Amino acid sequence: MDSKQDPGGAGGESAGAPLHPIHPDDLAALEGTEVIAAHRNESHWWNHASFVLPLLGAIVFLAIGQLAGSAEATGFGIFLAVVMVLQLPIVWFTWRRTATAIVLTHSGALALHRGRTLAEVRWAELERIERVETLGNVRWRLAERGGTHIAVEGEIEDVPGLVERASALSGVEPEGG
Repeated sequence: MDSKQDPGGAGGESAGAPLHPIHPDDLAALEGTEVIAAHRNESHWWNHASFVLPLLGAIVFLAIGQLAGSAEATGFGIFLAVVMVLQLPIVWFTWRRTATAIVLTHSGALALHRGRTLAEVRWAELERIERVETLGNVRWRLAERGGTHIAVEGEIEDVPGLVERASALSGVEPEGG
């Protein structure tokens, strides 16, 4: 696969439109696959709030504690550092189940995490493309009849384009959009 969109691409895009750059492991997993579009996850494991907020707080409070000679600020900074360390396994395991790319092909969609297939849905089995909103966070779900689904999180590049292409390829109209 090169960095061009497949000439048979959906959504009315012209041949030669660039694919979004994806992780090299995801690219290697697609060897020999007819890719119509690839949408990468723009976030990284360290973007997780459960990791970043305690890290930033620890840095700030440890610096304040050392500069001002405040034992309370230093103690709170140490507490936040411990919280951050305790959150690392949770963040790590959660990230390993997060798609680093969602790839659309002529036969279906693949959710990949660094070259490993997390989920696959076939257009022929696709039952619905649904919009799900939870506390202001919007995601889409490509769901098969058997219950298999791919969650399209907001961190995925060009979510509207992905939903539009999936609809065109499957013939299933998006719900709730």
